[in-house]
Amino acid sequence: MFHTSHKSNEKVWFGRNLAPFHHESVSVGRAIYYTLSMNREKVVQISDNNDMIVTNGVIFDQMICIASNLIDRGAKRDSVIAIMARNGHLIAPTIFASFVLAIPVNTLDPNYSVDEAAHMFSQTKPNIVFCDYENYEIVRSANVKIGNNMRIINFGERIQNIENIDDYLVKTGREKSVQIVDVDAKTCALILCSSGSTGLSKGVRLSHQHLLHHLGRPTLWEDWEGGIVFCFSSLYWYTGLTTLLTTTLLGMTRIITTENFSADLLLKIVQKYKVTHLISTPMHVAMLLDHKSLTPTTLISVRQYMMSGSILPKDFWSKMKLYLKNGFVQIAYGMSEVGFVALQNQNTKAYCVGHLAPCLKIKVVDENNQSLSTGEIGELCFKSPYTFLGYAANEKATREMIDEDGWIHSGDIGKMDENGCLHVIDRKKEILKYSNHHVSPSEIEGIIISHPDVSFVSVVGIPDRVCTDLPAAVIVRKEGASVSEKEISELVASKLSDPKHLRGGVFFVDQLPLTPSGKVKKAKVKEMAIEFYGSFRH
Repeated sequence: MFHTSHKSNEKVWFGRNLAPFHHESVSVGRAIYYTLSMNREKVVQISDNNDMIVTNGVIFDQMICIASNLIDRGAKRDSVIAIMARNGHLIAPTIFASFVLAIPVNTLDPNYSVDEAAHMFSQTKPNIVFCDYENYEIVRSANVKIGNNMRIINFGERIQNIENIDDYLVKTGREKSVQIVDVDAKTCALILCSSGSTGLSKGVRLSHQHLLHHLGRPTLWEDWEGGIVFCFSSLYWYTGLTTLLTTTLLGMTRIITTENFSADLLLKIVQKYKVTHLISTPMHVAMLLDHKSLTPTTLISVRQYMMSGSILPKDFWSKMKLYLKNGFVQIAYGMSEVGFVALQNQNTKAYCVGHLAPCLKIKVVDENNQSLSTGEIGELCFKSPYTFLGYAANEKATREMIDEDGWIHSGDIGKMDENGCLHVIDRKKEILKYSNHHVSPSEIEGIIISHPDVSFVSVVGIPDRVCTDLPAAVIVRKEGASVSEKEISELVASKLSDPKHLRGGVFFVDQLPLTPSGKVKKAKVKEMAIEFYGSFRH
């Protein structure tokens, strides 16, 4: 389904042109309503926390009941509903109820601090917040901090004088009168938080058409019929949303858990439920490849293993193939503002991020915004009929992201090859400069991660008055390993040119600072490296 064509005279590449799958007035809520109601007996969700099995019919009834209660309590089209919760069994009907009423939903990280939650609430201004019992105090404190007057509803154990989701599952008697609201191309369905790996999160406003185009038809999954999908991501992440919507709209079954990632738990769930489709981050892949229980038969049920969220080292891509006897490894690339951009298929042989998504245009530009040709490296820019609606309460950031011709500047560096495949090299903001030479941290990381004693690595720049950046590596060794600074420095020096050598040092740590989804917090790593370098020098 992902395919690339090229107009060399325009220096623009195109994904396959597909007609809209839904009329623009159709909301995500309407699509879900009909999907759930047409196959009520289908098992669509299983919770690993308590083995609870849920059908389409159960979720449909819960969705309508929650929607009816929201209406009774004054929820309106101009409201915003926030959800700050893990993947509990009532998350699906709650967000679906919001979609039915065409009320925008802001999904927040359940691990947010008070300051982080307050920052997002101040942008998206929710009227109602659904949260877990465990993070209620954080939500309450964030609400107080910004002086808002949000209604807070918690999942799980009851809190005195606070509404509980069970209150919204009590029938009002008006369920049959719930109206599915029509939308248009500019109606916001979801406010997704940008990942926050490089700074404060922004609220990415996505339309109903955006979600239905990317997640409402079988363009992502291959051999998806009868599929069983698992992903650790909460709805804060696009991959979590992908899992929820594709399983619902395609009739697949999702496995959910409120537990955090561990390789042990991932392998247990895959084997217990015979998972056929997996999604995880490169960091999680690294942990899995290190696990003593991973064997050529451990993932025997997996047909498709999608990896997304950051650059996947080539070494991981090659190694994981050895463990998928009945499936294939698939690198996916996208961004919150655009959706899925490129995807490998099971016939992809080269290391890349695959062909372009349907209806997407891409160009590669240099530092002067001039378009580049096949094989030339520059910033990746995208244009799609289903792009985002701008950042919540941040017109300045929206203008900076979208140029006057409607192109989104991704901030990622890459190239298109002669086969129409996209290669992503690094983040523009993370490219180092050593004595006027551009240095890609991911290229150095790819060399270091190939060492058998290395579990994780992050390469950053140490600021230098003369050379601008001195490349430095912060490394987590494998358990029991004793690889030295000298060995790593010599490995990089033997593989890469002089400007890419590790003049900033090699530093070993017990763990890297990560976002909840497994992305490395580069800014925090840089702070660590600068401190190590200063101590080393003195």
